[in-house]
Amino acid sequence: MGSPCRGTVVLVIGSMLAVMALAVMVPSASAAAASSSSSSSSRCLARGGRFLPYARDDKPAFAADLTYCTNYQSETCCGRANSDQARLDMRNLALNGAPENCPETWAMHFACSGCDPAVSAKPAPTVMCRRACDAVYDACGSAYVGIDPQADVLAPCSLERRDLLCSRLSEFVSDGAELCREAGFAVAEAGNCFEGQPEGVKRSKSAKSSSSSKSSSSSSKKSPSKKSKGDQKRRQRQWFEAYLADLKRRYRHLRKRYGVVADLILVAPFLSLTLTLGKTFSRRLARARRIAHVREAAAVAAEQRRRL
Repeated sequence: MGSPCRGTVVLVIGSMLAVMALAVMVPSASAAAASSSSSSSSRCLARGGRFLPYARDDKPAFAADLTYCTNYQSETCCGRANSDQARLDMRNLALNGAPENCPETWAMHFACSGCDPAVSAKPAPTVMCRRACDAVYDACGSAYVGIDPQADVLAPCSLERRDLLCSRLSEFVSDGAELCREAGFAVAEAGNCFEGQPEGVKRSKSAKSSSSSKSSSSSSKKSPSKKSKGDQKRRQRQWFEAYLADLKRRYRHLRKRYGVVADLILVAPFLSLTLTLGKTFSRRLARARRIAHVREAAAVAAEQRRRL
């Protein structure tokens, strides 16, 4: 009887040890899975387009060198270069006749969007809330914008790029949704989308948790597809028409204010160019005639020497 009892005791002890081992392993495995999922959801994924590369590649962290977009300073992938780009957009808008609240609105919704850790953790393009697109359109409708040739997206008219063809935003796009798509964003009516916060308003924990807990539906996202040749021609034609409309508007304003002097102001550059081209052509023609005369005289002299 002793040996069966000992076998039973050993079996009971072995089963208890197995249960304890499982109890220890399950929480550790779940914690590891949670940590891996949290680390994978907090990566710094490149945005592309006009948004410069992030200052860090692994995960968001505190950034002490931000010159703007400081709402996300405590946890962001951005660095000084990203925030400087936002300030540059604000400066270009202010220098090109933008309304007073336009530069900050543009930076809050567009330029600073990539600094939000909830945005940088998702693949591009950034999904923008429709109301944010409408806010930028309403604030910057009279601002001058152009096409960034490198990213092929709508951007503030830039002194650095030396943009020659700039037009008012409201003459190029018809509403906020079209503005966001031309600027390189996707648009969602509601749900898990970026809306932006005014500069100086810290991002609250509730906003972080709500933005991370919302699930985005693929049907609500409209990702911009690659632009075909027909689409590019349409955009170029639309841009040229907007430029001509703005040129006509400026001429009508000058004509109404200065009368015939406006015509002289408009024609003066062309007259100056015509005179310059005429003088250049006359000089080149006279030089060609002199060269022909010298060659003819040299040929006659050579012929006379040959006869002698």
